[in-house]
Amino acid sequence: MVNETNFIVRISGRKESSCYIDYLGVYKVNEIAKITGLKPSAVKEMYLSNGGSYDENLDIYYFKSVDDARKTISDILKDVKDGKKGRVVSLTEAEIEYIRRALINEQSNTIHVKNSIKDEIFKKLNG
Repeated sequence: MVNETNFIVRISGRKESSCYIDYLGVYKVNEIAKITGLKPSAVKEMYLSNGGSYDENLDIYYFKSVDDARKTISDILKDVKDGKKGRVVSLTEAEIEYIRRALINEQSNTIHVKNSIKDEIFKKLNG
């Protein structure tokens, strides 16, 4: 599952005035392509079209600005299939208990909880 919050733009410690894209410690194009389910050539094209420059010695693409790297991340996420996309949602204990009860009592329709909890869950899920 690919999650937008796992993409980070990092400032390079090796190349001055440059940054690179990191996904949970992965930064090589082939590895990011594998995680996202995209073809490596498609990911490379996105990097290049947003100003990425390849450093052969380190096997990494660098960007001159954080905005260019973020645009690349947006382009990658647009092409990731919905079945591979995910998102992080934080729920309170009360909300988790509500969902648990709803799943257990799915057929009986006997769940009685404050509407405010249900409303908060829907706000978070519709995010």
